[in-house]
Amino acid sequence: MTGTTEDRARYCEAWAQMMVDIWIEKANQYDIGHTGDLLNSFTSEVYAAAGGEVDKIVHAYNYYALFVELGVGRGVRYGDASNRREKPFKSEAYWRSVKVLTEKMSELYGEEFNAYITEYLGN
Repeated sequence: MTGTTEDRARYCEAWAQMMVDIWIEKANQYDIGHTGDLLNSFTSEVYAAAGGEVDKIVHAYNYYALFVELGVGRGVRYGDASNRREKPFKSEAYWRSVKVLTEKMSELYGEEFNAYITEYLGN
């Protein structure tokens, strides 16, 4: 990748879809989603600003995924540590991947900046 707007957009699209795939895989590892409703609810959308630069990445899923991850619901309360079975299929992977995305975007912006400086100094 050379660090262009298109490169960053492609990377963000791939990253957003990869997160959905990871969540589904992790949910399956925890044996979550017998009905398929939760797994089918994971979506991603990458929005671009007027110049094509990525403006934001949005992930969506059924709200009850938060409760599944915390191990609450169906009569189990958050404060009831003895009966809770947390299933951290979403948050842990997400925050690790956000760090990777941040580092990659910094790298791609840096490459574009270096190309501009090299071009400027070359003229």
